[in-house]
Amino acid sequence: MIHLDRRHLLTRASGFVATAFLPAPAKANDTLLSPVAMRSDIAILCDAYASLHPGLYRYLTPANFQRQRQRLDRFAATPHTLGDFYLALSSFTASVRCGHSFPNPANQNPAVASALFGKPDRLPFAFRWLDRRMIVTADLGSGHHLPIGSEVVAIDGISARDMLAKMLFYARTDGSNDARKVADLGIPGDADEPTFDVLRALLFPSPGPSARVVVRVAGRAETIACPLMTAAARDAALRHPLKGSPYGWTFELRGEVGILTMPTWAVFHEKWDWQGFIDASLDTAVDRQLSGIVIDVRDNGGGLDCGAAIIARLIEAPLPADIYSRHVRYRKIPDRLAPYLKTWDRSFKDWGASAIGPDAAGFYTLTRPGDAADIDTIQPKGRRFAGKVAVLVGPKNASATFGFAGLIQRQRLGTLVGEQTGGNRRGINGGAFFFVRLPASGVEVDLPLIAYWPETPQPDAGIMPDITVSAWTADIQAERDTALMRAVVVVS
Repeated sequence: MIHLDRRHLLTRASGFVATAFLPAPAKANDTLLSPVAMRSDIAILCDAYASLHPGLYRYLTPANFQRQRQRLDRFAATPHTLGDFYLALSSFTASVRCGHSFPNPANQNPAVASALFGKPDRLPFAFRWLDRRMIVTADLGSGHHLPIGSEVVAIDGISARDMLAKMLFYARTDGSNDARKVADLGIPGDADEPTFDVLRALLFPSPGPSARVVVRVAGRAETIACPLMTAAARDAALRHPLKGSPYGWTFELRGEVGILTMPTWAVFHEKWDWQGFIDASLDTAVDRQLSGIVIDVRDNGGGLDCGAAIIARLIEAPLPADIYSRHVRYRKIPDRLAPYLKTWDRSFKDWGASAIGPDAAGFYTLTRPGDAADIDTIQPKGRRFAGKVAVLVGPKNASATFGFAGLIQRQRLGTLVGEQTGGNRRGINGGAFFFVRLPASGVEVDLPLIAYWPETPQPDAGIMPDITVSAWTADIQAERDTALMRAVVVVS
């Protein structure tokens, strides 16, 4: 299974800067890329995907892939800005319908990141999409005291619905699970550079230092001017990490129930003992003989397989981590691609004897995990918590949290409560990555290396919870978390 999202590991690790077209970062997005430059990058990317991407033809036929390639080439027939090229690459990778295949904003070199994402253009409020409506969840400095639950109808003359419809064309997901796209297009998103911010800056930039926002409050619409923010300023307004928990993890007691909230598992950089936090939380649950625990991963797009550390405290015997087999498209990378591929583990460049094959379709069966976090078997650890368990899930659960939710449900370790997950039961890709450096533009594109296949054919969908609890605008307005309330009842 895919247990990690390692794109953060190499964020800005490379000193590679495409100086051929970047006279100064501030002007990079205004400088036109030539057809020759774009087509050379397109050739490298398409070669890498066709040669190495294990899920390329899960949803695309080879003929459809070639049509996508031809569409890119037609786009590149005339000069375009870096921003337009980034969008073209985004639509191309979105067509693969793999949630780990995209020009990751967090992995771009400083010049590209500054040019595309470095402007003070962030909206001063958080929101989520409900029934394709932009619903405010927090005012972060609009100056107008936007009520929670108010609806943003339009921004700078563009309706919110039209904005979402156009952004979906560029957003990533696995298969036909578009709920993940919509969830990721909220603020906050599940990444350092939220998808909505990236796409709004490139598709619908505000003409000045403020955005003209039409907001509907209590049935009455009014137009307000919202000052735009820097990314750092809005991040500071969004995040309120507790001492000892730099990623916003919390464990609180509500009567006889413990609530473990984990908004991310991307705990790669900080020297913080996240495993110790999990163990301390479960120790408290055991010591206090709690009736149950609720694990809230609804906003969690993945990262390290922190879920294995939780499951280790719930089981009495070793447990297979998943029911998916691993497959790759190559044993050793072609020499022609080596200059453009970076990663954190050199063994990904040559799987050696651990790649068995190829079979008639050109796949190799991989007999080893992708890396140390790609776990085959979970061993029991410490004192077992034998109480009830509920896991709050939703469409953002598309990587490690998708695998965690599936394992909890299959092994009947707990009850899933909430909405259908992201990811895809037909199988997803990840476990190991290359980061494809496109030398002419400087753009980097993520390329997952391992395909995870289910034992039997599965539907093109996420995991359905055992108990479905949908969010409603009225709940947001009342600041009422109905899914959490239901989960607490389940484990009480």
